[in-house]
Amino acid sequence: MVDVKKVLKLRIARTAITTRLTKVMVVLVVFVATVALLFMLGGCKGVFYIPGASYGYYIWEDNGNIFLEWSSDRKDSKFDGVVSTDGEITGCKLKEWEGKDEDSEKGDIIKVGRNRIEFSATLDSKDFSDGFSFTLRNFTYLEFDLKINDGYDLSRINVGGFLENPESNVFRIEKDYFDKLKMKHWYQKHPFSEFFYKLFSNKYFTFLYLFILGVIVIEILRITILYRKRKKPLWLGICYAGLILVEVCIYFILRFLVQ
Repeated sequence: MVDVKKVLKLRIARTAITTRLTKVMVVLVVFVATVALLFMLGGCKGVFYIPGASYGYYIWEDNGNIFLEWSSDRKDSKFDGVVSTDGEITGCKLKEWEGKDEDSEKGDIIKVGRNRIEFSATLDSKDFSDGFSFTLRNFTYLEFDLKINDGYDLSRINVGGFLENPESNVFRIEKDYFDKLKMKHWYQKHPFSEFFYKLFSNKYFTFLYLFILGVIVIEILRITILYRKRKKPLWLGICYAGLILVEVCIYFILRFLVQ
């Protein structure tokens, strides 16, 4: 005689597991969609950052204009630096600037010379973004010397749509830097290149983690879907073979991406 209570409990347990699995899939879909959105925003013209939340400098080029902007996380911060070139600065436009000269009440200062721009600005809880853009001619490079609170922090200096960090405190950008950056594949740009490199350099941990994750997924499938199959051992074998095949494919894909 069939125990109705046990059957009912089993069905409830399977329903609960199926519901949890559905929630996990929804979370994964949302995560992938968020990453894709950030990728599209990072790859478009300009730079995506959130004034009042993002913290640091942002440098990019758009239609012949070089943009230098900075943002704080609503805390008192000082941003000052020098931009110089071997060419000629032909124009400069300010963005959300509180003062244009040394007599400004807020003390935000910018001096624009023939081949040099010096600036000093402060941000606080009410003013959390400043910047300027400028145009050039007859130049081969731009040199940046940027400080935050009178010190250097290269991790807070972001160049280009994919937010590359410079390697030295005083750094140069060649004339065709942004054109070359646009020609790179998305996986060769920051932060994707660093992410794939870390995955491949720690490949034993990466593939062990993926294998454990795959086993968990297969076991969830076993108790929610495969239990109805007549040839359950065969389907389990196919799942584990598929897991191994996926790991092999990921290995070769990562090796290609980090070359």
